[in-house]
Amino acid sequence: MKKAFFLFLVIIPMANAETIILKSDKWCPYVCNPILNKDKQKGYAIDVAKIIFERKGHNIDFQIDNWTNSIDSVRMGLATGLVAANKSDAPDFIYPKKSIGNNRECFYVRAHDPWEFINFGSLKNRKIGIVQSYAYSAELMSFISEHPKDIIKSYGDGPLQSNIKNLDEKKIDTLVENPSVFNYYTEGKKIRDNYEEAGCTSGDPLYIGLSPKNPRSKEFAKIIDEGIEELRKDGTLGKILQKYSLKDWSP
Repeated sequence: MKKAFFLFLVIIPMANAETIILKSDKWCPYVCNPILNKDKQKGYAIDVAKIIFERKGHNIDFQIDNWTNSIDSVRMGLATGLVAANKSDAPDFIYPKKSIGNNRECFYVRAHDPWEFINFGSLKNRKIGIVQSYAYSAELMSFISEHPKDIIKSYGDGPLQSNIKNLDEKKIDTLVENPSVFNYYTEGKKIRDNYEEAGCTSGDPLYIGLSPKNPRSKEFAKIIDEGIEELRKDGTLGKILQKYSLKDWSP
């Protein structure tokens, strides 16, 4: 009778491996809800973060929530990072040196509206749609605080959709949004021709903001910095962006 030999494979987890919990609201093409889009895309910022951290042995737990809850979760240490954040969204967070994208404030109006954004003074007497808890440029935030009666805020899990509905229903006449986000959504819905871009600001970088409560946040920031450069050099970043019809924000 032949003896049976059994081979037991012992899997030893990588030292210091961690589940990285990333939170954000739905903001395609930066952050998408894979359940709601036919291509099951998670957004290029999530794709980039996933590869960067998995190359270091970590796992990614990606969670969609509204923006206010996402900020609070990261701030309290219940999540690791906030994706596609402007530093003014959460000044107390720890940020990498490398950005994950760029955010311009563009102003959208209904088709055939002749109004144009020239400077922030030109926003006077406009009804403006923004998103609750989003951080905007210092100039726009100043205008918002000085003209609260002219500001309509959208809330919840679909703020862009709410703002577009308000624009269609003439509750507002000007909508503020990132152009990549606005175009991605309206082109996907085949409604882009209903609106015109009336001007934009120069923009600010976007980051993965890391929790001030997590003792490893500075380590994770370094991983992001090194990882983004690696993805640029080996061509992976370009391939990811190509899936979303985008180009490198910092060529």
